[in-house]
Amino acid sequence: MRNTKQRWRKLNSGKNRPSRGFCSDDRGFSLFTVMIAVSFIGILGMLLLYIALANFQMKTTNLRGKDSFYTAERALEEIRIGLQEDVGNAMSKAYLTTMETYDENTQELSGEASLDELRQSSFRELFIKELAKVLQDSALGEDFYSMDKLRDYVDLDDSVDFDGSSESLVITNPSGTQPRMEKSVSGGVLLKNLKVIYVDEKGRASVIETDIRLGVPKTQYPTPSTLPDLMNMIVVADGGIICEGGAGSNSIQGSIYAGNIDKNDIDLTQKSILTDTSILLKENASLSVSNGDKLVCEGEIRVSNRGTFNCAREVTLWAQGVTLASANVSLLGKTYLADDVTVEAGTGSNVKISGEYYGYGSPTSAKDSKNSTKFDQWTDTALSSAIVVNGKNTTLDLSGVTKMMLAGRSYVGSTKVNGIPINGATSIRNDDNDIMTGESITVKGAQVAYLLPAKLLKAQDSGSTDSDTELHNPMDYNEYLTKLAEAEQNGGLSAILNMNTPVEEWGGKTLSQIGVDSAKPVTKVFFNNQSDNGYVYFYLNFTDPQAASAFMTEYYQNNPAVKENMDKYLSFYFPQNNNGIKINDTDSMLRYVTNGNVLTYDGETEKGELRTATDTTASSELTQEQINYQNMWYTLNRKMIGSYDLLKTKVTDSDGVTHDETKSDRSVYDNLVNVKELVSFIQSHTTGRRYDFDAGEDNDNLTAILYHNGESVSYQKSSEDTGIETVGGDKTELEITMDMADRLRLVVCTGNVKIKSNVHFQGIIMAKGKITLEEGASLTSAPLEAAKVFQALNSQVSDSSKALFWEGDRYVLGNTTATEDTTSGKISDTYDISQSIVYENWKKR
Repeated sequence: MRNTKQRWRKLNSGKNRPSRGFCSDDRGFSLFTVMIAVSFIGILGMLLLYIALANFQMKTTNLRGKDSFYTAERALEEIRIGLQEDVGNAMSKAYLTTMETYDENTQELSGEASLDELRQSSFRELFIKELAKVLQDSALGEDFYSMDKLRDYVDLDDSVDFDGSSESLVITNPSGTQPRMEKSVSGGVLLKNLKVIYVDEKGRASVIETDIRLGVPKTQYPTPSTLPDLMNMIVVADGGIICEGGAGSNSIQGSIYAGNIDKNDIDLTQKSILTDTSILLKENASLSVSNGDKLVCEGEIRVSNRGTFNCAREVTLWAQGVTLASANVSLLGKTYLADDVTVEAGTGSNVKISGEYYGYGSPTSAKDSKNSTKFDQWTDTALSSAIVVNGKNTTLDLSGVTKMMLAGRSYVGSTKVNGIPINGATSIRNDDNDIMTGESITVKGAQVAYLLPAKLLKAQDSGSTDSDTELHNPMDYNEYLTKLAEAEQNGGLSAILNMNTPVEEWGGKTLSQIGVDSAKPVTKVFFNNQSDNGYVYFYLNFTDPQAASAFMTEYYQNNPAVKENMDKYLSFYFPQNNNGIKINDTDSMLRYVTNGNVLTYDGETEKGELRTATDTTASSELTQEQINYQNMWYTLNRKMIGSYDLLKTKVTDSDGVTHDETKSDRSVYDNLVNVKELVSFIQSHTTGRRYDFDAGEDNDNLTAILYHNGESVSYQKSSEDTGIETVGGDKTELEITMDMADRLRLVVCTGNVKIKSNVHFQGIIMAKGKITLEEGASLTSAPLEAAKVFQALNSQVSDSSKALFWEGDRYVLGNTTATEDTTSGKISDTYDISQSIVYENWKKR
């Protein structure tokens, strides 16, 4: 026990001394702390490295994802770019159509609607219609767009960077949806439910869903000007244009106005006395009109034997008609004719028409137009637009026409036939009206369809039709006098016609059943051939256009035997394989409107075809459009501007004398050239009738000629002095030679002008008389140089501007029709179509 207690006391006796045991020594703890710290730093470093690696991997994955996304977006952008072209094309068509309808006509205005409002409204409707037509899925209907069309815009999967074995691109619609197309005037066209899926070689997918809105582009329309674009004009020939024949061809580049040629200068023995000619190409003459805005003719263009007339696609032609004989004619731009294209008797004529062709003339539209006073004296034939072939070996090619309107139909020109004199008395003629047929495009040989079958004529002796009293159509004039004249005189037409006899060629119908005029079913034509007694023709008399067209359709199309015989008649006009009348399928044209049937013929197959009329009875809208064209033609022949409402009814000169631009007796020359001031200016600056001006070295010594070389000019002195002053002219034709043409840029004269052989004139010629082009002569507009001379004359000679043109002080260097916008300073003619195409309801995954 004592030993135990002693050991205990020994243990307790050292409790206040520093301990050296495990619990009291801190050297182990420090080591542990260091180890912990090092481990923590290591862990922290590893964590940082891991985070950096993870971040790198995340960025790499994100970058690859973005690549996948941007690849899908690229496909969508390719669709958007393709749609831009569709929007641009629809915009162009809608803009041009709107300008045709509303820029040149303002009588369409109604109520409080402004011209610009009508244009904008029409443009929006036309734009949406054109765009939707291009995009729609023909199988699904007009409310759906074509997915195939959108897929065709994507070239991504055809590029060298795209590996079709490991990558995929899908353009589709979201599940449960369809390619809907919504249209509204305010919102444009919305393509809904488009989905693009791209999967890369690693299986990473990018999905974009969106709608695409094709908005209506904002457009600006030029404000119509009361002034024509004078400085871009090359010719104002009040007395028409004559091209002399020869080896060298003539050419004109620039806007042209041609009035009517004096009938003493042209052979019109085979034409109606009412026929006017504005451009005459004599035998072997050639004229090409190119790079001009408008070619306006008051009368027709007449091309003689072996002549060639070419109107380029950049040119808009306005004329009464085009007549040719054994010649070549190409109308390649926009053509507006109030009457016919006529291929007269001859051989080897070639006519090519492409672009847009508007034969807008009809008796109704003509007599309701601003030119009605003049047209009141014209026959329906001269007021009705058609295309007629009377010559052999003719080729009429209309396969390049994109828009066609033929508002009239052909007539048998019985009023132009020389009648048969009776005992030296006045010639016998048929009625004042020509004989209407059912065709808008036809051949003279087709007229045989409208001859009355001879068996429907009654001989006056017995009324029978046996061989003893067999009659003919046509018949010798003496035969007519012997067998029919007395009966007709006593009993009228009914006395010589079998009204109820069936005719096999008419499908068993009788004369009273085919739609001819009930009061006068037949018209007689007396023809004097100058060699024997003459002949009498009996033609069916249709007064109902629809009945005439229906008759010809039944006669030709539904009667194989008759068609075969008719094709034989047609082969007389088209004996060569390459001859005939060629026209595209109507479905391939943007517009196709005909008042009568269209007869075509293939010289190779020797077969004809008759296409039925589309509008035998024109709607009120179509008739109004044709009236608008008549009024545009009338207005262009007054001042070379398109809108009648922009003509001024009161224009005042410096002496207070006024004139009315709308009057039919005022031509383009009268409304542009101030003849009174012109003559007075010449008198005050020279002792003769001609004033020559040199613009000086600063203006390249360009020159002008003002010349009173026509007939005497009479005019009222002033508003206060009503006396008439008359100033005689030189009556001398101004001849422009090569030496003169080198610097001459402006000619204003009251008489005739001749451009000598092979002379190239640049500038403006305004002549009250005719302009004659000798072989090889050419004319080209030079607006800047012509304006230089004009402005130099105006600055160097006091008040000279009014000596040349009415409102001459308003003409400026360059385009006179330019207008300014009050906000930007100028009208912009550039449109950013991409701004009209936007994404909506965009989703990506």
